[in-house]
Amino acid sequence: MPTVTFVIPCYNHGRFVRQAVESCLAQIDADVRVVVVNDGSTDGTTPAACDACAGPRVRVVHQPNSGLPAARNRGAALADSEFLAFLDADDWVRPRFVAALHQRLADEARDGRDADVSHVYCQEQLIEKGTGVWRVPDWDPVLLLLTNIHPVTALLRADRFHAVGGFDETMTGGYEDWDLWLRFVERGWRGLRVRQPYFVWRRHSDSTMIMQVIHNHEALYRGIMERHADLFRRHADEVLLRANVLLRRCDMNWLDESGDPINLVALKRQREMYESMLAVRMHRALHRLVGRLPRPLGSALRGSMALAKRLAPARAAATSASAANLLASPSPPAAPIPPPAAPKPAAVR
Repeated sequence: MPTVTFVIPCYNHGRFVRQAVESCLAQIDADVRVVVVNDGSTDGTTPAACDACAGPRVRVVHQPNSGLPAARNRGAALADSEFLAFLDADDWVRPRFVAALHQRLADEARDGRDADVSHVYCQEQLIEKGTGVWRVPDWDPVLLLLTNIHPVTALLRADRFHAVGGFDETMTGGYEDWDLWLRFVERGWRGLRVRQPYFVWRRHSDSTMIMQVIHNHEALYRGIMERHADLFRRHADEVLLRANVLLRRCDMNWLDESGDPINLVALKRQREMYESMLAVRMHRALHRLVGRLPRPLGSALRGSMALAKRLAPARAAATSASAANLLASPSPPAAPIPPPAAPKPAAVR
């Protein structure tokens, strides 16, 4: 049975942290410990919410605000398990997260191919303001030089994490996980993929750290290139070729004078038309209104709205089935045709 320490950094997310902790403790076929790091929260409630999670398998520590990478490193330093997993306080993992990812590593070990494996990752389920599943690609070092290919919540071999020095604590603006994967690549290590979404990412706000990262992408990516300059130089030809092929595959290599791909410009216009529709504006306004309500009432209304959304397709299907049955059934006897009405006198003008 694998020994795993989940490290949960928490900054002003006290309302979510218990669910994150409980999801870790609910892991099956795993010996789990949890370290919650309150990273200098300022909302007046999160420190107590973190303390309320403490227990036989949960340790809570408090520190001045130092940023996400430092908070994760602090928790990892307190672990003595074979594996580490980093989980943000507003997310959670499904009960088979550890078991499924560890099994993937065990399968590789059985064939004698695990010596260069640093970690195992899985698909990501998006909920609330996010929807769908991020079907992450298989491990690909060249693609990793172009984009981050999987979330930070993975099953890491603790000795590999510590061997590269953990997260770069200067990278408080984002991409610290991407930087970690590239340092694994520089050591000749690789990740393994599990093609199921055992990790759940909750987007509960329009203003998230990811939105800030996207806004600052160019500067952050430049920093990634500078930190791993030798790696980029060695694979420059492959990176350029892959980038061009990706543009062609997505039909995004035809640019207009703004520098945007023509197809993307058309998609943006369609999006603007969609957002201008009255029904869409009313939908957005309703959700904003529900978001401002007290939490118990807002949660109840959101639940009712979600139920109505799930029932709507079933009702539509039932209506379609009824219509199909009506069309398939023998036609009823025709009603007698009434005699034509007497013509009305012409209007006087």
